[in-house]
Amino acid sequence: MKKTVKAIGGVIITVAVILSGYMFTGCEKSEMPAAKKETVKIGMVLPLTGGIAFIGVGMRNAAILAKEHLGDTKYNYEILFEDDQYNPKLTASAANKFINVDKVDAIVSCEASPGQVVSALARKNEIIHFGLTAVSSVAEGDNNFVHWTPAKEQARVLVKELKKQGIKTMGIFRSVSLQDWTAYVDAVRELSKDAGIKIVTEHSFQDSQKDFRSMIAKAKQTNPDIYFLVVPTPAIELLVKQIREAGIKTPLTSIESFEVTETPELFEGYYYVSSSEPTSGFRSAYEAKFNESPPICSANSYDMINLIVTAIESIDSPAKPTTTEISRALKNIRNFPGALGPLSVGDDGIVISSAQLKTIKDGKPTPVGH
Repeated sequence: MKKTVKAIGGVIITVAVILSGYMFTGCEKSEMPAAKKETVKIGMVLPLTGGIAFIGVGMRNAAILAKEHLGDTKYNYEILFEDDQYNPKLTASAANKFINVDKVDAIVSCEASPGQVVSALARKNEIIHFGLTAVSSVAEGDNNFVHWTPAKEQARVLVKELKKQGIKTMGIFRSVSLQDWTAYVDAVRELSKDAGIKIVTEHSFQDSQKDFRSMIAKAKQTNPDIYFLVVPTPAIELLVKQIREAGIKTPLTSIESFEVTETPELFEGYYYVSSSEPTSGFRSAYEAKFNESPPICSANSYDMINLIVTAIESIDSPAKPTTTEISRALKNIRNFPGALGPLSVGDDGIVISSAQLKTIKDGKPTPVGH
């Protein structure tokens, strides 16, 4: 029997699901009457308001787009949304509602702290959970998964470029508010040591910090070859303006931060590392529907919905698949044509994807070499 799931990988692509042999063609009608279909519910707990709301809204939009791109399927799919404002207490409340009231089959979370909350609840209640985070511990347990380029992979790409550029010393300015970005700093610190790059100054602060002048003055004395910034908006804009006001013209680099700033022109020409750019097919579809470019994390959201659906649709079962069956199916997915390119799911529950060296060109993130 043929069923349909559309995935975007440069264009809308036909997908062959490995496990079941089902062919996803995007054109044939299901033989099963729609009225008899069971419903699979996916709950997404996202920061839809607050400081990183643009990420949550982009993820919600991408999930809506993914659902629209589903063709004929064995099951109906319903996506529910709750706003946690990037507050783990609200995450817990929303996740418990999904589990106990809405009776969802899977939950998607955003960032490390919310992801860890949902990860524990998913293990306890035996439901599928996909977290968007660089912290691999969120994937612990048979039914937890992570779809974000791992911190060590992003650090590897950055340190390789630093070494290529002849960087010998580095200064670090870092926020301690985001656990994901702490993982980036730890990975960069470890790999820099192996590469012979010395960290000569490091300054940590909360996102609410507004005056960095004393930190900058201390950092200036060490005269590093480059500054590594892992700071969210709006703190990063204040930090960079104050660095320049201090007369420091040292180059800047980052993992992700330059991609979430409200004033990318501050980083024009500087290289940094983030996840791979979305495929042209996903980007075009997102822009056509929402009249804006897809923000960071939106392609991951699109992929997570499609990975869950693909796994469920591949299972040959007379009833709605169990969590164990879905988990097993997910871990057998290889070379899935995702919005971030070919994806495979590891036995550890982490989706394997690549990091990419980028630069800010004409105010926009641009892969180096493009």
